[in-house]
Amino acid sequence: MVTLTRWGDAAPGAAAVAPWPARLCGRAMRCSAACRGAAVWLRLAGGEVHGAATHPDLALLAAVQEETGEGPCAEATRSLRTVVAADLVAEPRWPVFRVAALERGLRSCAAVPVAAEGAAVTVTLYAFRPWRLAAAEAEVVRGLAAEAVAGLVGDGARAAAEAEAAQLRAAMVSRAVIDQALGIVMHLLDCDATDAFGVLRVLSQRTNRKLNTVAARLVRERGRGATRELRRLLGEVRDGR
Repeated sequence: MVTLTRWGDAAPGAAAVAPWPARLCGRAMRCSAACRGAAVWLRLAGGEVHGAATHPDLALLAAVQEETGEGPCAEATRSLRTVVAADLVAEPRWPVFRVAALERGLRSCAAVPVAAEGAAVTVTLYAFRPWRLAAAEAEVVRGLAAEAVAGLVGDGARAAAEAEAAQLRAAMVSRAVIDQALGIVMHLLDCDATDAFGVLRVLSQRTNRKLNTVAARLVRERGRGATRELRRLLGEVRDGR
């Protein structure tokens, strides 16, 4: 299913992608004086599709192509070649798309694809009269699309790195808390680290709580009032060996 928005709107469920497809629509439109509308179609490596359009009719045409697999954008995305329809009145390809486009007053279009880093983006430009996108104009559109894809990939890489760093920080904090709890148990029970860890593990299982949660509570309370229970658990740990 394709998630499409009007120019400037936010796509539901597409917070990581919007609003750059809308910005790309606006920049691509300015590449040709004859162009009167644009749509961007982004297909991610996992098959998820997002996009934006400068008018609801163009969003509908993108949805038609996603559903039928036919149309200039769909063909350009598959072939990774620029696809031009200079006059849809005389265009024999894509009958469903052709009728839908003509019904909305569109006479011509050009789809320019770019693929990089596992993502594919296709920019489709539309005009109300017969028109052919010049080769130089197509190259400018391709450059804008490539720049947008590179930015998206870079943002994704940064987000992944930040998430990994956050997980590492959380793991380090958790480990530090567990180490403190081990120290408290070893002091209270006069046991070694192996026995202390066994006590924490059993306590975690008995209370159905994560090990770091159990450890955090022991650290927070400094083990006060827990010596008797911890000693009983130590006996169970040693008996179970």
